[in-house]
Amino acid sequence: SSGINAEWPLRPGETLKMYREEKGDYPAMFTDANITSVFGMLDVTNNGYISMEQYRSALKTLGVKKYNARPDGCEKDQISLNTFLTEAKQGLELSSANFVKLS
Repeated sequence: SSGINAEWPLRPGETLKMYREEKGDYPAMFTDANITSVFGMLDVTNNGYISMEQYRSALKTLGVKKYNARPDGCEKDQISLNTFLTEAKQGLELSSANFVKLS
Protein backbone atom coordinates (compact mmCIF):
# COMPACT_ATOMS: atom_id res chain seq x y z
CA SER A 1 0.00 0.00 0.00
CA SER A 2 1.30 3.43 -0.93
CA GLY A 3 -0.41 5.09 2.03
CA ILE A 4 -2.33 7.38 -0.30
CA ASN A 5 -6.08 7.50 0.10
CA ALA A 6 -7.49 6.30 -3.22
CA GLU A 7 -10.54 8.52 -2.75
CA TRP A 8 -8.46 11.69 -2.52
CA PRO A 9 -9.01 14.27 -3.83
CA LEU A 10 -12.76 14.51 -3.54
CA ARG A 11 -14.52 17.20 -5.48
CA PRO A 12 -15.66 20.07 -3.23
CA GLY A 13 -19.33 19.22 -3.82
CA GLU A 14 -18.74 15.64 -2.69
CA THR A 15 -16.91 16.86 0.41
CA LEU A 16 -19.78 19.19 1.29
CA LYS A 17 -22.33 16.44 0.70
CA MET A 18 -20.45 13.97 2.91
CA TYR A 19 -19.97 16.55 5.66
CA ARG A 20 -23.64 17.54 5.58
CA GLU A 21 -24.80 13.92 5.80
CA GLU A 22 -22.43 13.09 8.66
CA LYS A 23 -22.26 16.32 10.67
CA GLY A 24 -25.40 18.23 9.77
CA ASP A 25 -23.55 21.42 8.80
CA TYR A 26 -21.02 22.56 6.23
CA PRO A 27 -17.28 22.70 6.90
CA ALA A 28 -15.38 25.94 6.97
CA MET A 29 -13.60 26.24 3.66
CA PHE A 30 -11.00 28.56 5.20
CA THR A 31 -9.42 28.26 8.63
CA ASP A 32 -8.33 31.13 10.86
CA ALA A 33 -4.77 30.37 9.74
CA ASN A 34 -5.79 30.75 6.06
CA ILE A 35 -7.53 34.04 6.71
CA THR A 36 -4.59 35.29 8.80
CA SER A 37 -2.24 34.38 5.95
CA VAL A 38 -4.32 36.44 3.52
CA PHE A 39 -4.14 39.38 5.93
CA GLY A 40 -0.38 38.92 6.30
CA MET A 41 0.12 39.01 2.53
CA LEU A 42 -1.74 42.31 2.38
CA ASP A 43 -0.03 43.85 5.41
CA VAL A 44 3.37 43.95 3.72
CA THR A 45 4.69 46.62 6.09
CA ASN A 46 3.64 44.48 9.07
CA ASN A 47 1.95 47.44 10.78
CA GLY A 48 -1.08 45.38 11.86
CA TYR A 49 -3.58 47.04 9.54
CA ILE A 50 -4.86 46.82 5.99
CA SER A 51 -6.76 49.47 4.04
CA MET A 52 -10.48 49.40 3.29
CA GLU A 53 -9.71 48.70 -0.36
CA GLN A 54 -7.55 45.71 0.64
CA TYR A 55 -10.31 44.56 3.02
CA ARG A 56 -12.97 44.66 0.27
CA SER A 57 -10.72 43.03 -2.30
CA ALA A 58 -9.61 40.25 0.07
CA LEU A 59 -13.16 39.39 1.10
CA LYS A 60 -14.24 39.21 -2.54
CA THR A 61 -11.23 37.00 -3.29
CA LEU A 62 -12.29 34.67 -0.46
CA GLY A 63 -15.75 34.44 -2.05
CA VAL A 64 -17.54 36.67 0.44
CA LYS A 65 -20.29 38.58 -1.34
CA LYS A 66 -22.06 40.16 1.62
CA TYR A 67 -19.88 41.82 4.20
CA ASN A 68 -19.83 44.72 6.63
CA ALA A 69 -19.14 47.82 4.52
CA ARG A 70 -18.22 49.82 7.64
CA PRO A 71 -16.14 47.55 9.88
CA ASP A 72 -14.24 48.73 12.95
CA GLY A 73 -11.33 50.86 11.78
CA CYS A 74 -12.90 51.98 8.50
CA GLU A 75 -12.94 55.64 9.61
CA LYS A 76 -9.14 55.62 9.78
CA ASP A 77 -8.73 53.27 6.79
CA GLN A 78 -7.07 50.79 9.16
CA ILE A 79 -8.65 47.35 9.42
CA SER A 80 -7.00 45.19 12.08
CA LEU A 81 -6.38 41.47 11.86
CA ASN A 82 -9.00 40.83 14.53
CA THR A 83 -11.64 42.79 12.60
CA PHE A 84 -10.67 41.13 9.33
CA LEU A 85 -10.87 37.65 10.90
CA THR A 86 -14.29 38.38 12.39
CA GLU A 87 -15.72 39.87 9.22
CA ALA A 88 -14.23 37.18 6.95
CA LYS A 89 -15.56 34.33 9.10
CA GLN A 90 -19.03 35.89 9.29
CA GLY A 91 -19.07 36.47 5.55
CA LEU A 92 -17.86 32.96 4.80
CA GLU A 93 -20.48 31.52 7.14
CA LEU A 94 -23.20 33.43 5.29
CA SER A 95 -21.80 32.26 1.96
CA SER A 96 -21.76 28.61 3.05
CA ALA A 97 -25.34 28.91 4.30
CA ASN A 98 -26.33 29.38 0.66
CA PHE A 99 -25.34 25.81 -0.24
CA VAL A 100 -28.30 23.53 -0.78
CA LYS A 101 -28.32 19.95 0.41
CA LEU A 102 -27.31 17.55 -2.32
CA SER A 103 -29.43 14.46 -2.64
